[in-house]
Amino acid sequence: MSPHRRSARVAIERPARTRNVALLAAALAAAACSEPARPRGVLLVSVDSLRADHVGAYGYQSATRPGEPTTPAVDRLMAREGALFEHAVSTTSWTLPAHLALLTGLPNEVHGVRDLPDRLPADRTLLQEAFQRAGWRTFGIWSGPNLHPWFGFERGFDAYVDCSTSAVATPDQLFGLHSPGQWNDVKTVHDGSHLGVTGPAILKSFEGFATSLEQESFFAFVHMWDVHYDYNAPPEFDVFFPGYQGPIDGQDFKTLALGGNRLSQEDLARLLSLYDAEIRYTDHNFERMLGALAAKDRLKDTLVVFTSDHGEEFLEHGALGHKATLYEEVLRVPLLFRLPGEVQEGSRHGGLVSLLDVAPTIAEWCNLPFATGYGRSLVDVLQGRATSDVRAVPIELTVRPIPAEFRGVHGGDHKLLKFGPDKPPVLFDLAADPLEMRWTPARNLPPADGRLARAEALWQRMDRDAARMDRADGGELPSGLSRDLEKAGYLGEGEPVERGD
Repeated sequence: MSPHRRSARVAIERPARTRNVALLAAALAAAACSEPARPRGVLLVSVDSLRADHVGAYGYQSATRPGEPTTPAVDRLMAREGALFEHAVSTTSWTLPAHLALLTGLPNEVHGVRDLPDRLPADRTLLQEAFQRAGWRTFGIWSGPNLHPWFGFERGFDAYVDCSTSAVATPDQLFGLHSPGQWNDVKTVHDGSHLGVTGPAILKSFEGFATSLEQESFFAFVHMWDVHYDYNAPPEFDVFFPGYQGPIDGQDFKTLALGGNRLSQEDLARLLSLYDAEIRYTDHNFERMLGALAAKDRLKDTLVVFTSDHGEEFLEHGALGHKATLYEEVLRVPLLFRLPGEVQEGSRHGGLVSLLDVAPTIAEWCNLPFATGYGRSLVDVLQGRATSDVRAVPIELTVRPIPAEFRGVHGGDHKLLKFGPDKPPVLFDLAADPLEMRWTPARNLPPADGRLARAEALWQRMDRDAARMDRADGGELPSGLSRDLEKAGYLGEGEPVERGD
């Protein structure tokens, strides 16, 4: 073979290899950009008052019984077989506005429900409404007073089931009554919401729903109340402080909170063990719910999302409870996703995410239009195509009877807070001071820092968006609901304070 012919052969082979490489690169790019497989079911579970740092997958071990896990089912079924976000935060430190942020993807100031008796205005779209319009079967469970249909949560659900510890009005009445005057005629609204155990009713209702499933697409939302005080877990779950002989029994938490700073270390440990018992009990019920889907062969095609609305304070800053501050112990929540074959198993993601991101993520996965302008979809992160970078997210707390109006921005390694509309913002440096024992005036930040400017821009944007939307007149709460919220500690409770040292 002549040298010329050898050269020609080489000249022919090189373009062939180049084309193969190009085709392979194009195939990989197409795969990376392909649409995620749409689930045929979605289960969104919110465990009321669950701190992220009391979930085993987030590194928690009981101080009084470190070998006993609080969340074995969540650790196995969600963290090991799904994905976990290491730094997820709520929009506030109490149930009502946080759940509406979860289901609308809008900050509290923009969805319009900041304190009682606000109701969700008609022009705010809930996630379940988007599913219902798309022809999906929708099902909801509520088990605590702040998820009452009166606030607007029933919109978009084919069935919105009361699993609180006392009977309320009949479903026909619930869906037919809309004005405060009509609600005042409903005398059976539940009472003593946090004195009983809601798990059995939740399981019964969800298992009934799961049993009825065939091949239809569904969206189910389940609010689990038992972790919220008072602490009444069944005895078999009270395993975290064997041998305790003191007075703490988990009851009458509000009275206990008034003198919480007088608790001994042993009594505080007992209170935490009772909180952990409720978490373990709720984890058990969550596992049974997934088992009900698996029994109908629907777990394999269901996107499961597990989260919380807020945490709980246990004297980290001198108080017990919530709806009083915006410290990390009440803001940080668990956030985990599971969808076999789509969510990367065992993956953990850093960066800062918010409850505002949950609805857009679910909506994108299910190919539903649901742009909020505040929350962002995490689908690319969950499928390994992107990382969850840090960005500023809004936080706020409004307690009108005190009055208190906190407004802030969480930036992952810092927090900017205003303790009132006319108060100058302050900075909490979470990287240098993770326990939040001091703050500094934000005016001391150099102009080139940029964090204060970004916070101010976000606040101004929310002000504009809130002003453009209609306001709903909440009116008076139904009498029974008002009593229930008062007993649960939501009417005029809490003592928000500024702490600088």
